[in-house]
Amino acid sequence: MNLNPKQEEAKNKIDWPLLIIAGAGSWKTATLTARVEYMISEKNINPENILMVTFTNKAAGEMKERVAKTLNTNPPRNLFASRNFPSIGTFHSIWIFMLKTFLDPNNNSLDKNYYEEICEHLSLRKDFVIYDETDKLSVLKWIIKEDLQLDIKEFPPRQIAFYISNAKNALVSAKQYEKEIDSQIKEVVWKVYTKYEEKLRQNNAMDFDDILIKTLSLLKIPKVLEYFQEKWKYLMIDEYQDTNASQYQIVKLLASKYRNLAVVGDDSQSIYSWRWADMRNIINFKRDYPDALIVKLEQNYRSTKNIILAANAVIKNNQSWIKKELWTDNRQWNKITYIEAPDDKLEAKIICDIISDKFLKENSNYIDNLILYRTNAQSRKIEEALMMANIPYRVIWGQKFYDRKEIKDILAYLKSIFNPDDIIAVKRIINTPTRKIWPKSIQILDQYRENFGLNYFQIMENAEEIEELKPAAKKAIIAFYEIYKELIEQSKKVVVADLIKLILEKTWYFEYLTEWLSKEEKEAKQDNIDELINVASEYNGMEPRESLSTFLEEVALITDMDTKDERADYVTLMTIHTSKWLEQKRVFLTGLEESIFPSFRSVSDNLALEEERRLLYVAMTRAKEELYISRALERFNFWDYVRNPVSRFFKEIPVEFIENYDIKFKTPNPFGGAFWWNNLDLWVGFWERKVSIKKPKTNNNVSDFARWDKVSHPKFGSWIIISLNWELAEIAFAWKGIKKMNIKIAPVRKV
Repeated sequence: MNLNPKQEEAKNKIDWPLLIIAGAGSWKTATLTARVEYMISEKNINPENILMVTFTNKAAGEMKERVAKTLNTNPPRNLFASRNFPSIGTFHSIWIFMLKTFLDPNNNSLDKNYYEEICEHLSLRKDFVIYDETDKLSVLKWIIKEDLQLDIKEFPPRQIAFYISNAKNALVSAKQYEKEIDSQIKEVVWKVYTKYEEKLRQNNAMDFDDILIKTLSLLKIPKVLEYFQEKWKYLMIDEYQDTNASQYQIVKLLASKYRNLAVVGDDSQSIYSWRWADMRNIINFKRDYPDALIVKLEQNYRSTKNIILAANAVIKNNQSWIKKELWTDNRQWNKITYIEAPDDKLEAKIICDIISDKFLKENSNYIDNLILYRTNAQSRKIEEALMMANIPYRVIWGQKFYDRKEIKDILAYLKSIFNPDDIIAVKRIINTPTRKIWPKSIQILDQYRENFGLNYFQIMENAEEIEELKPAAKKAIIAFYEIYKELIEQSKKVVVADLIKLILEKTWYFEYLTEWLSKEEKEAKQDNIDELINVASEYNGMEPRESLSTFLEEVALITDMDTKDERADYVTLMTIHTSKWLEQKRVFLTGLEESIFPSFRSVSDNLALEEERRLLYVAMTRAKEELYISRALERFNFWDYVRNPVSRFFKEIPVEFIENYDIKFKTPNPFGGAFWWNNLDLWVGFWERKVSIKKPKTNNNVSDFARWDKVSHPKFGSWIIISLNWELAEIAFAWKGIKKMNIKIAPVRKV
């Protein structure tokens, strides 16, 4: 490709510190590849003296392929085979290569005594192992429970792991951590941290955090540092805004002799502070290297003018940033489309309508669409709308809502309560949470079920009489049966949303689910469970068993449809954080409301708020041609309808770049049920299998009701509708107070 003047400048500056500010869509990879070719072919630099480091295996692989093609050769299998080829890899792969090089007793540059000294210095030997997260948690659990004799419920291993990882990324050793003790939890962390390091040393192991720390420690040895400084005289570091403290120090040491360091990044796309990335590394580059040249790649080759100008307007509101102005020669194209939907269900429905229209009328592919959201829990309404519209989709780096363990487990409880003969559901929950009902006991129950034609719960009711069961098994089974019996009785008294809450309470499911999880992971699981309760709450206007039945029917239909389409052409769904390395023709950015985007956790912290704004900038610049921004005037959240103001970030986009989406209702009752139940004969999948969706037993015509109408409810008696917003009614009952109901499916009638 032909480089533009700024790319040429970045390519040609080789022999001193260089900061390349690479704006979104500025073709930085092509620039770096051209730079390597120039260094080798024009400057006669030995390829083996070049090091290129990036964050993802995908990016490293792409760089290898491009460089190999440019040099008319094949990329090496690994770093040890990089003869006459630059060393290209991720931070972790490069650092492991460095450690293995000097933990090899056959290294000709070391004498035996020096090798032993390095092993002692690193507390590692040849053939070390790397513990993944599961290994790490197993070791920590053993230390907490067995070595320290502590309760793992009070001190969950995953929580302790978070503290230790945080300390390691801040380059705080176990010994140094002792000075930071100011609470009981930190004292426990210090004790666990100390013993954890001992066990790693005993097992000749390290975790992922140790890879960086031990590499930094290795480079503190003068002979080792000199070796790598001579090996890699020219360094290029990609995504420099995402480096942490240890990565920063390693790069600084490697570049300290020859100072031929080129770092590439964009402070406006720094969105990973929660993974210990420090944006100050790129902002302060000029302070570290006063003679550094700064080259700004501001020409965008990806997006339209409207998208770029709007993104510029948003990011300028941050105080901490390197001034830059993206521009493009691409055409103006359409304005950004703003969708202001009455509620979150319609928000999802409108997005699906747009995708369907583009597919049918413009010969567009599903793969052209990317749907972004701030948190994983937001995907549920969108997924359901896509399924009901028969649009294939894929959730990237996250599970589909109804495939998540916590959702499947709770649904299994509901199914077994509704239908005790559902063997699959019962087998899923019988030992979830763990009750010490082991496979042997379940096998005995299976034999009785097959021999006597009973279901599990009929057998469990008489567990005391089953001679084949051991006393401990009988006790566990009877305890489980008592929980089940209470839940089935409650299912006759409370609606399905309240039944889910009872399941969580009676089984201690959430405590079991999150025992080893960090605070952030717990919140994600809680969000998913809350979202399921939100779905179930839509049936609060029905009788209890009817609400359970209808809810399970709809969920079963959705999940059944979800398993049908296996084509390559699909809509992509993901969080904004996982979209950073992507671009797409058409992008839908959803939920642009206060407390969602920006997150409610960030609004009181200016630094966090600026990172949220950078997150929006990243989301906007994923779009190549069309960008849709949506919000819901009313969102069903935490078992009630809430109204969040429009995001402050949306107000920062100049109005000349925005056009409003004209919402045209297809039925008189667009809120909720009308869209979902308007056409009861749906064609599902690509096998043209006709499916009849069963209506709820109550199916009121909302247009028959008005404010101040008197209505009758079989449970709450008769009184007045005091407000009516589409299908959502508030009814003031004489003896029961004000109740909020979905008037379409609530068992009410006019009197």
